[in-house]
Amino acid sequence: MNRRHLLMGACALICAPASTFALAAFAQDDISKKLINEPGSWNIYGAAQTNKRVKDDKVQGGQAMEVKIASAGGNPWDAAAESQITGKISKGDKIVAAVWLKSKTADNTPAKLNMRMQVSSPPYASFSEQQVTAGPDWQMQTLEFTAAEDHAPKTTALTIHLNTGKQTIYLGPAFILNMSMA
Repeated sequence: MNRRHLLMGACALICAPASTFALAAFAQDDISKKLINEPGSWNIYGAAQTNKRVKDDKVQGGQAMEVKIASAGGNPWDAAAESQITGKISKGDKIVAAVWLKSKTADNTPAKLNMRMQVSSPPYASFSEQQVTAGPDWQMQTLEFTAAEDHAPKTTALTIHLNTGKQTIYLGPAFILNMSMA
């Protein structure tokens, strides 16, 4: 399955809730022109985690990153996953980030995670964020916003804070779209 097929499938799922930005994406002939990251590329970091790539036919693309958080405690950002923004973001751009997530927890409750767009250097300032939940089944979570300022390529990232409890988080592809790109 190529990158375009992955993206078209993701767009169809994003559009299901009738998101304003995502509906515009679905109408495009080639949505891949709006992609500003590499969908399967995750940088996972932090001493509070271990990770490995796993096969999973139930997620788009058939692969995911499995991230195990051994114990609760510490800061949510002590273990995180990051997808670098490789394209430019300009003030006023409409951005849609969509990520496939699922989790395993000891009591089968959904994991609560912080999904944010942030600058990739200290102090790691956020320019959009929200809490999302990941349950036992694959779900696509989205973060949509209008950029308040310019960001050069490779200076920002979609980041998900994973250290929110003893749990295993599965990260499928992340699609970050600049809906304002022609």
